[in-house]
Amino acid sequence: MPSQPRRTSHGTAYLVLGGLVVACLMIGGGVWAQNNTTWLKRMRGGNAWSLTYQAAAVGGGGHATTVRYRVNPDRYERNHRIERVGRTPLPWSKQALVTTGELARVEVEPEGDTVATCRILLDGVRVVAEGRSPAPGRPAVCQVKTSSTPEKWPR
Repeated sequence: MPSQPRRTSHGTAYLVLGGLVVACLMIGGGVWAQNNTTWLKRMRGGNAWSLTYQAAAVGGGGHATTVRYRVNPDRYERNHRIERVGRTPLPWSKQALVTTGELARVEVEPEGDTVATCRILLDGVRVVAEGRSPAPGRPAVCQVKTSSTPEKWPR
C-alpha cells in the first residue's frame, strides 16, 4: 500500500504564527511603555524623592547652631534651594523633596563640645547617607546624589 502524504493543518500553523505575533506585540509594547512613561515623567518634571533629613547629638541632648539642607520646593520644578535653621535642639528631623538626579545634602553644625551625626532616609525608612562630626564643634555632613531613574533607587 502506498503511504499517504502527511497533511498539516493550515489552521494550526496560523494559530502558532498568530500566537507568536501577539507575544511579540505584548513584549514590545511593554518595553515601549516602560521607556516612554519614564520619559514622560521626566518631561513633566514631577519626579522627586521623598527624603528625611535627621540630625542628632552623640550621647544625648545638645544643640546645633545651624542646620542647612537642600530641598526642591516644588516637585514639578528642578530649582532647589538651601534651607537654614538657626539654633535648634537635637535630635532634629525634616522631610523634604529632592528632584531625581540631584544632590541631597544636610549639614549640622553642633554647639560647643557636641559631636553631631546626620542621616538621610529614603521614604523615612532606608538610610541612604550617614555622617558624623570629625571632632566636637565640627559639622557633620551627609550627602547623596538621588537616583536619576524615577521609582528606582539602586541597592
